[in-house]
Formats: sequence, structure tokens, C-alpha cells
Amino acid sequence: MSGKTTMARWLFDALGLGDRLSSVENNVGRTMFFDFGMIPIPIGKDWTVNAHFWTATGQDYYVSTRQTVMDSVDGVIFVADSQPNLMDSNLESWNELQETLQGTEDVPVVVCLNKQDLDQSATEDILRTHLSIPPEIAVFRVVASSGFNVAEAAHKVVQDVMRLALR
Repeated sequence: MSGKTTMARWLFDALGLGDRLSSVENNVGRTMFFDFGMIPIPIGKDWTVNAHFWTATGQDYYVSTRQTVMDSVDGVIFVADSQPNLMDSNLESWNELQETLQGTEDVPVVVCLNKQDLDQSATEDILRTHLSIPPEIAVFRVVASSGFNVAEAAHKVVQDVMRLALR
């Protein structure tokens, strides 16, 4: 419950595309499998890139779903929870992501340290140290519920993906 769906909903709503985000949820509103939506990004006057955004459930029960969502991924926004008592859970998820990305070439990763509005939220330094996040990976302090830094993180990963595609 780090805020992946909340971030996706905020981003799509902010772009006026809320109706284009589909979710597969259980009866208590938790993501069961994934959320999916497409954001058209105009490139000049004649071109549009359709960015496909997927979230993957964080629940251990659906680990195979995460692996399916990660197949052929071009970029990743990793959402970590700022609550200090969840740093070990963040580490488990980070390590799983690193395993999943092994053998892939140049997949841009951006990290969002969500729930920065909470008292005693972890700092970027704490997260980087606990998860051993390399300095070349951007970390954004985020508040998904209000949208603070959500668009900036999405912009960064899309920009990095486009840069790689054009080289």
C-alpha cells in the first residue's frame, strides 16, 4: 500500500484522462492485479507517442502478476513508502525489482518516496542507504494523494525512456 494506484489515479486525473485508467480491484478497493492506462504524448505537430502506464500490485500473493507486468518494460517508477517501519518491505520490493530487471538493457528507473506528508517520514538519504540505491537513480519526494512531485517523476521516466529510444 505504498501508493502506486493513488499516483496513477492522480496523474491520469490531472491530465484529464481519468476515464482511461482501468483497475482490477478486490472487494475492498485494493489492486488485485494491475492498473493500466495510456497517455498520448504529442511530439511536434504530426506525431504522438502513446505511453502505456501499468501499476503492479504490491501484495506477495500476486508476485507472478508483477513479473508479467514487468515483461518488456521500457521504464519503471518504483514507489516506496516513507514510513520508517516499512523500510524492510521497501527493501524486499526493491530487491525483487532488481532481480526482475536483471539481464535487461538500460531500463530507466525512477524512485518515488511516497507519503512525505506524514510525520517522521523517512528521508531520501535513509531510503538510498537502506535500499542501496545508486546515485544515478533519481529519487523524488512524493505525496501521491495531493500530486506533489507525481508529474515530475512521470516526466523524468518518460524523458529517460525517450532519450534511450532515440540514441
